[in-house]
Amino acid sequence: MNKNVLLLGASGTAGSAVRQALLSQTETHLTLVSRHASRMMPTPGRETIAELNVHDHSALVKAMQGQDVVFSALSSENGDFDELASLAQDVIKAMQECHISRLIFMVAMGIYNEIPESVGAQDNVQNNSAQIHNLRAAKVIEASSLDYTLLRPGFLISGPKDVVITHRNEKVSGNTTAVSSVGEVAVRLITGDIDAIHDSLGLNQPAIKK
Repeated sequence: MNKNVLLLGASGTAGSAVRQALLSQTETHLTLVSRHASRMMPTPGRETIAELNVHDHSALVKAMQGQDVVFSALSSENGDFDELASLAQDVIKAMQECHISRLIFMVAMGIYNEIPESVGAQDNVQNNSAQIHNLRAAKVIEASSLDYTLLRPGFLISGPKDVVITHRNEKVSGNTTAVSSVGEVAVRLITGDIDAIHDSLGLNQPAIKK
């Protein structure tokens, strides 16, 4: 069955990678949600655009009608440690109202202090207060009744699809992630190739062997 996917943050770096991967590798129909969606060129027959602020509950609920999966590539841009958590709460509320259970939500590597010193632990939350908003959003998602998967990419770089996937209680082996790998993992989650319900997946480039 071809799925309907609501892509939040569709115009950002990660959102764009997810969009292109889903278009090229699946037959899903995408609803592209962004505050700047009117600047996007939807693929006829495959994409619909919805220009809205996620905090606008009625607009978000309208965009969610008929969706099977919600993928969030939202980010916090104003320095407010509670902003991403607030966005997460808005997404959860709208999904529950629309009876949608499947959520894939991007946060960031480091929220569990899972980056070892050997690869550079500066982005662990204990060392980088900017990670607090990702941690708070993750806690909101984890406390929900949804069939969620959290994604924790590292610093996004260009490069080939090559990714090591780790789980909530595992250390990562690198602190960078190819943006193309985010798209690849999104495809695998949405098509059911990876289950990962109620899991938190770390995504990193394989370590370079010397």
